Amino acid sequence: MKTTTRITAAVLTALSAALMSQAALAQQATDAPRQLSREEVQADAILAKRAGLDQFHDPEIQMLMPEAYAAAQAKYRELRAGSAFAQEVSRIKLAAAR
Repeated sequence: MKTTTRITAAVLTALSAALMSQAALAQQATDAPRQLSREEVQADAILAKRAGLDQFHDPEIQMLMPEAYAAAQAKYRELRAGSAFAQEVSRIKLAAAR
């Protein structure tokens, strides 16, 4: 009886782990980043520069000025999450259409 219970528990544990990994893979598949357009990449670079991240290209500078680097990152995330990104993409597309 004890052997049957242990085998059943082991099988259920393995099955549970398999189902959890399937769920994790499904979640990763839906969270996969989409391909950015050329205009979106350009807009992203412009916003990063506008936030001041271009001054921190060297990791040593990031380490020497962690507060300034963190502030630039926060400004970039704010710009990227707001309407500035969509506006910049529109501006780039309009300029390319001329």
